[in-house]
Amino acid sequence: MNTERSRNKLLTILVIIMVSLFILCTKKSEIEPEEIILARIGDKTISLNEFIRRAEYNIRPVYCKGSNNIHKKIVLNSLIAEKMLALEAGEDNKLSHNKHYQRFIQGRREQAMRQWLYHKEGIEKVKLDTAEIKKVYQVAGRKYNVSYYSINNDSMAEIIGSKLKESKELFDQIYFELSGSDTIPQREVDYNVHEHSVIHNALFSGKIKVGEVIGPLKVGNGSHIFLKVNGWSGRPAITEKDRIQRWNDVKERLAEKEALQIYEEYIHKIMKGKKVDFFPDIFYKLVDLVGPQYFSTQEKGKELFLHMALDKKIENPLYEIGEGIEDIIDEPLFQVDEKIWTVREFGKEMEIHPLVYRNKRMIRNEFGKQFKLAIVDMIRDKYLAEEAYKKGYDKVNVVKRNTEMWNDACLALYQKSKYLKEINPEEEDVMSLITKYLNPYVDELQEKYNDVIEVNVEEFDKIKLTRIDMFVTQSNVPFPIIVPSFPQVTTDHKLDYGRGMGRADN
Repeated sequence: MNTERSRNKLLTILVIIMVSLFILCTKKSEIEPEEIILARIGDKTISLNEFIRRAEYNIRPVYCKGSNNIHKKIVLNSLIAEKMLALEAGEDNKLSHNKHYQRFIQGRREQAMRQWLYHKEGIEKVKLDTAEIKKVYQVAGRKYNVSYYSINNDSMAEIIGSKLKESKELFDQIYFELSGSDTIPQREVDYNVHEHSVIHNALFSGKIKVGEVIGPLKVGNGSHIFLKVNGWSGRPAITEKDRIQRWNDVKERLAEKEALQIYEEYIHKIMKGKKVDFFPDIFYKLVDLVGPQYFSTQEKGKELFLHMALDKKIENPLYEIGEGIEDIIDEPLFQVDEKIWTVREFGKEMEIHPLVYRNKRMIRNEFGKQFKLAIVDMIRDKYLAEEAYKKGYDKVNVVKRNTEMWNDACLALYQKSKYLKEINPEEEDVMSLITKYLNPYVDELQEKYNDVIEVNVEEFDKIKLTRIDMFVTQSNVPFPIIVPSFPQVTTDHKLDYGRGMGRADN
């Protein structure tokens, strides 16, 4: 009897395990964007999108900045050479073992993961109302002329708002009394020109009448703006193509607006109940050390990877302060939930997530407040990255693509620098280094990796490059530069190595 009961119990357990395994195996996998592979170099690949971004989001050197086929081949050869140099560097090298560099790559990965999280939790959940699109479409061709003034005091803004509700004719008088000036500032606001979202929404969410007064509109911490519509000019969508384009522009902008609202609600759920407590003494000591360094730096958005790849000191405000920082380096700076962060731990986290200041035009006495807000935003992003890891977003193809693009670019720079140090060339001119030393080196690598290189010639032939110099950045992210600098390693314009890629490889 006991034997029979044990056998039945064991059978039940086995069934549960098998069902669990079946559920896990049949669980819907993350739907990833489709990628067209343009080139394969061993276990490394270059997608069509990566090629275009590397070619167009950066300023290409003179020898390949044209739109002709020869220059297009130089671009491809340069990107393939970058991958070969990364393979030459391997995984066991000085740069890859550098803790600062590892944190930099982690930061790049997590930024891409947060962007994918926004895509999934914001963009994909948007459901637009056609009636709303039509309403905005009716005014999307307008260019408003507005008078405006700002008030940097919450209470004062509320009082002025109440007065203007009683009589909009007071708009001019209030400005004259507050400013002592007899001329109110004016400007134009166009639907298709970037504008603060609060102002844009106020003017383009429906039909506005001439003479209408709008405000107070909160556009920042303690900053409010008042508008008076003086008039507007219209730009009608005449052709069918124009009408479709305007409709799509309105739809895209409304989708972005709704996605941000949905995502902010998602962030609120993630951060609910979490609290940041600063240790005042150490915080203000750090403010006194970091503040002067912040205001003296002219290039706050510089990328780190060039310095790291060339074995230069990593750019981090805490490391550049010098005297004074060692006295507080292991002191507690803030506490989140039960975890206490020291200044040293904060410094390490800044390598993963450089601070992003909400107000980049702050005056000196605002720095402490903005510094605190930037730390709070860094902590928020850390929690969002943790959520993205839980969802497996570090494995999503576009996240891996972005991470590998930066890692390979860094390793290639490292290998290039190492090679040039070994041969110790007398020339310092970039073109001389390429033609005399790097071109032959890349030729050797093409021969070495010839059997593992494939090029999708069919897709490559379809690409049309522009001649326009662009340097594209993102705003309000820890790492604003979208793609690494163009790899200046070869001027070769021949595709006389590797083999063609079959259709099945796309």
